[in-house]
Amino acid sequence: MKTNQVLLITLVVAAGVLFAQNKEKPEEIIERAVNAHGGRQALTSLQDSISEGKLTYFIGKSAESTIDVIVIRKGDSRIQRVLKDAGGELHQGSDGTSTWESFNGITALAPGGLAGNYIESQTVRAVSNLFESQGKGFTVRYTGANNNARVLEVESPASGKPSRKTKYFVDDATSRVTAVEFVAGEAKESHVFSDFRVVQGVSTPFRIERYVDGRKVEETQFTSVRYNTSVKDEVFKP
Repeated sequence: MKTNQVLLITLVVAAGVLFAQNKEKPEEIIERAVNAHGGRQALTSLQDSISEGKLTYFIGKSAESTIDVIVIRKGDSRIQRVLKDAGGELHQGSDGTSTWESFNGITALAPGGLAGNYIESQTVRAVSNLFESQGKGFTVRYTGANNNARVLEVESPASGKPSRKTKYFVDDATSRVTAVEFVAGEAKESHVFSDFRVVQGVSTPFRIERYVDGRKVEETQFTSVRYNTSVKDEVFKP
């Protein structure tokens, strides 16, 4: 009898927690996530970052190759990723106005496909857009629970195009943003974050897995992340 009572109490408590979570407003979920990542003061103090590590490409279910990677960011619109191997260096980035991809000095503007979608994921789709959505006047919707996370969809304007929709997954247990999902062209991209470490007061993912239409295509494992390193604007030119 006592066992049944304990089970009933457990179920009632769990149901109460779930009900409370489902009643949360989007802005309350966002504030939980902001605090889990270090708080607004710490996040707004970030001016730029330099992250270094390894990137592994996947073909099918197997790792194809692993190369050195450096990701440089400034604000919410400037990004450069540098991929290095024996054949040379591949640069992918945005200066805040135009996007580009460059290999051994040969540059292509406005790249599409994997390069273009990666740049989107680091700028107009970045986690900071969720945290700053209210201040920017974006529309935020709670779309339900998925894999023990609250899912928020942010709709933002896209110049000359239909509005941009991005989903952010806020983990129930930690309140951290553990994934971003969006559709670009005909492909659905997912970026999954893990191996969180506190760097200068900010909870930072050191492992990022990238999926296209459910297939894993990249995994980045950083070994170091540094914030506020006084990165120059010239870095983001091709």
